[in-house]
Amino acid sequence: MKKIIYLLLGVAVMLTQNSCTDQSTFNNPATYELEQGAFVKFANDGVSATYPDAANISISDELIDANNNISEYSLTLSAVIGGAPYKADDFIVINSFPASLSITSASMAAAFGLEASDFGFGDSFNFVAKVTRNDGVVFYGVEPSFDDDALTVGLGNTEGQLYTSAYKNAMNFGTIISCPFVQADMLGTYTIITDSGFNAGAGDGLPTQFEIIAGANANQVIMVNPFDSAGSDGTGFNIAVNISDLGIATVARQNAVLTEEVCCAGYTPTHIRTTADVSLGLSCIGFLDLKIVSGLGVAGSDGTGFTFGGFTRFTAQKN
Repeated sequence: MKKIIYLLLGVAVMLTQNSCTDQSTFNNPATYELEQGAFVKFANDGVSATYPDAANISISDELIDANNNISEYSLTLSAVIGGAPYKADDFIVINSFPASLSITSASMAAAFGLEASDFGFGDSFNFVAKVTRNDGVVFYGVEPSFDDDALTVGLGNTEGQLYTSAYKNAMNFGTIISCPFVQADMLGTYTIITDSGFNAGAGDGLPTQFEIIAGANANQVIMVNPFDSAGSDGTGFNIAVNISDLGIATVARQNAVLTEEVCCAGYTPTHIRTTADVSLGLSCIGFLDLKIVSGLGVAGSDGTGFTFGGFTRFTAQKN
């Protein structure tokens, strides 16, 4: 009985000591409670996903300190120009809010020691913010990550859901120089560049090529069985891709492969669709870049219930 009393007294002392802790010293939400992070957003629409004129890109908007707690906002600009990578740290640095953001073809070219005339169709530009909170804590505009092999935590601390359009995020954004979509220019034979190992014929000696043919209207093309699947009836699965006048591509949910061809039996065919990330169909250079999510269900179901891991991107270049 005495041991029980002593144990209870010990717990009481511990609770009393914890209640006297200066809670203002906790900066890590894992050790005490959630804090307001640092987040910058656009006042209006922010950045267009594509710009058709390489020499006249113009990004202009007001930046807002969403939580009123930022001392510095710095943008790193990364680009792929003519197939070559470029990077400019501290491309823009802002120390007070609200602030006006202005980015042009000329300012980006100058950051790389180039001319705006060096930009062309298919060149892409991505901006990642590093934001310093008033107490010195730094927030990076990339998602949290953890390396299972190295057991290291990445720099990212901006959750992915904050990138959706509703939040008008100015932490991680980008654009690409597009070209007017012309269906006839998009047709032909394509070689797969990236399929995340999803191709049903991978490893069996079959070619990693497929045909793109015209779809039901001027803004649609059909990928003819791009994943080399037998399909439910032995003819494979064709994928319809809708492409806007400025090259934004979307794929509605469609079956892509028989799940047993890439994984295991007992499930519905694996279906794919594009995500909220920008996918592209650039007819002027014959290039397709689809940001994909895939899913499946137990055999006999409606095909929902599971997400097929690992397949996130499909790219292909016209021969």
